Amino acid sequence: MTNSLSRVIYLPACMRSTLPVILAALLSFNSLQAVTDELRDMIYTAYTRGKIELWTDAIKKLEENYRRTGSIETLYELTLARYGYTGYSLGVDNRAEARKHISLAEEAVEKLEASPLYESSAYALQAAFYAYRISMSPWRAVFWGQRSMNLINKAIETDPYNPSAWIEHGNAMFYAPSALGGSKEKAVDSYSRAIRLLEENMKESHRWLYLNTLVGLAKSYEETGNREMARLTYLKALEFEPDFKWVKDDLLPELMAD
Repeated sequence: MTNSLSRVIYLPACMRSTLPVILAALLSFNSLQAVTDELRDMIYTAYTRGKIELWTDAIKKLEENYRRTGSIETLYELTLARYGYTGYSLGVDNRAEARKHISLAEEAVEKLEASPLYESSAYALQAAFYAYRISMSPWRAVFWGQRSMNLINKAIETDPYNPSAWIEHGNAMFYAPSALGGSKEKAVDSYSRAIRLLEENMKESHRWLYLNTLVGLAKSYEETGNREMARLTYLKALEFEPDFKWVKDDLLPELMAD
């Protein structure tokens, strides 16, 4: 009787010697993908549950993965993780930690810009890191603010369907003073566009970013006097993630108490 496996796995003699290499590559890819998925989950949990130690652990593991593989996808995941963690660090006034991650991320952005897949996102991230620096040195706003806005426009021109580009446009409109072109109404438009694009193609690494953008939209609605839309936007965030601690315990109760 013929072994049934011989009918399932048939390779010409010239290819049989390469089979172990192919299998090893597939196993390595699957292993890397499993680790990447785990780290994305760690960052999402850190953001939604307020367990920041998971975020720092994920960054360390992403650093290790990138040193080992040199994967451009891993570099993007790492830079996105630094972007979020830097925002947290500035929020708790840990400027030393913020500066460290900004510097490391800016080095990575240059490599991301060279990749057509991540070029637009690289411009958006670089714009965000300039904005972070401005928050620590407001006197540089006139110079760095324009540089950040130019990068945002470049991100949109490179890929008008990139949600990260519109998120940073929304951030620029929300945080910049009106004298420098800021507009809470324009922030609503940009955040809304980013949310639509994220919903059309929700990447695993963008789930926390989606929730953060909903928060930005809700705050923009509050600032423009549309409290009902702010409430509905917070509820939309809780529908996506019922255990989103920041919205559930702080932002929504504060809105309802005013």
